Amino acid sequence: MALPCENFYEFKKLLTTYRDEDDKVIYRLNAILPTASFSDKVDAASNCQKFKTELLDLHQQREQMINSCLEYQQNLLASASNEKKRPIQRTIRSLKQEASVEKIVKERSNAFFQTKCNPFMNFNASL
Repeated sequence: MALPCENFYEFKKLLTTYRDEDDKVIYRLNAILPTASFSDKVDAASNCQKFKTELLDLHQQREQMINSCLEYQQNLLASASNEKKRPIQRTIRSLKQEASVEKIVKERSNAFFQTKCNPFMNFNASL
């Protein structure tokens, strides 16, 4: 899929769609992890490991999206005339802000993942 790097509004919509998965971390972990009465019927460690892999892939994909569009905009800026530089600089600033937001989203997901999965895993479960 081609990234809409030339249109920040479209890029932001796409990024928001991808971040919806992080918004559902609590729900998804609660759904895949057993309560005390079902703990012997579900392989919680395996479920946590699978979920961790999926979440890491999503985080990496979003980070690559942001970095790709940032690089695209920086290349545009390098070749832009003076009168066209200001909107490109604004977009670059916005993309850098999105990178900061992404870091916060990942930290929040990681904190909840650790809280829910550490009791079921033999190692420190972190993303």
